[in-house]
Amino acid sequence: MPTEATSLDLDLARQVLAAQPFARLVGTELTEFGDGAATLVIEIQPEHGQQFGFVHGGVLAYAADNALTFAAGTVLGPNVLTGGFTITYLRPAKGERLRVHATVLGATRRQAVTHCDVYAETEGEEPIHCAVAQGTTRRVEKDLTPTAETDEDTEFEDDEDEYETDQLTVVTADMAGLPPTVSR
Repeated sequence: MPTEATSLDLDLARQVLAAQPFARLVGTELTEFGDGAATLVIEIQPEHGQQFGFVHGGVLAYAADNALTFAAGTVLGPNVLTGGFTITYLRPAKGERLRVHATVLGATRRQAVTHCDVYAETEGEEPIHCAVAQGTTRRVEKDLTPTAETDEDTEFEDDEDEYETDQLTVVTADMAGLPPTVSR
């Protein structure tokens, strides 16, 4: 693939995952990482459920998003952000664990398109294919490394610094300047 080499390996990728508070909350483990692919495993807990006893779609979406981005990180390096992704739920997820495997379909120097399959597994049973996802991950030029002054009490400040990618800049509207909406 036409990307620059990176020194990101499984151990460093696991450190990146461990630095994500939400990943720790959900109980995410990175089991495979390299050569355009990544696999995450989440032991299913009662807190992951929705009202019908299945794993909540938000947990599946989180897992797909993270797996897609980690797979892209194998070819783009560690300084990446999700550009967007879609997920299609195939069957309800129920079992002992989720196994989420993502692979890079194609990449440029700054962007990768990845595909992901989400399975619910129970020991001794055939895995259930629960969801598929596809996404775009972008390498960013801005240093995303947390600083010592970053903590839970620090509010995010928009310093108007742009993230350099090979995509168009995202423009947001000033909500105060929008006309009022009328609902019928």
